[in-house]
Amino acid sequence: MKASGIKALLLDLDDTLFDDSHATTQAFAAFIAPHAARFAESETELLRRWRACVDRHWRRFESGELTIEQQRHERLRDFLGLPQLAEEEAAQLFQPYMDAYRRLTRIIVSNGGAEQQRDKLAHLGIAHHFRHVVTVDEAGVAKPDQRMFLHALALENLVPAACLMVGDDPARDIAPARKLGMAAYQVSHGRHAIVFEQLSQKLQTA
Repeated sequence: MKASGIKALLLDLDDTLFDDSHATTQAFAAFIAPHAARFAESETELLRRWRACVDRHWRRFESGELTIEQQRHERLRDFLGLPQLAEEEAAQLFQPYMDAYRRLTRIIVSNGGAEQQRDKLAHLGIAHHFRHVVTVDEAGVAKPDQRMFLHALALENLVPAACLMVGDDPARDIAPARKLGMAAYQVSHGRHAIVFEQLSQKLQTA
């Protein structure tokens, strides 16, 4: 396929640009804490069952059977085994999950220019998902220099052990993050934001 033939770029957000799996795990831990005593399963087993409920009712949302809010409440009823749970009570029980999911700090760490990277996020409509955009302009260094990562952590007074770095480049993203003591997840080519950068450059020079 020729780059000149590309007119639009479609990108996934959850688990591609945004680590939804990690956010879900953290949110579930906050949600299950008040209810853990009522279950005999381990937290791992409970999380597996929760994900099955999410998948089941998300498909109902995708088919148009449920609204986004209704599918949240339906997965809750399913998981707790309380099919008659009222909407208001379901919303209250689900709130700790939503609060924890939204609390997860998301920071872009990029070697691209600040204006360019912010424009990309704005054009994709996902800028609101990220609290900070750290680039060479702000940090004064580029990845893999660990000072870029430390600059990002300092913005929220975070310690490396409490952070997960998601990136595609083993040398610039993964290795320096791990040396600092961060968890790191390498996204394979074809499934990450670097596609946007590569195709944008090709289109600009086509």
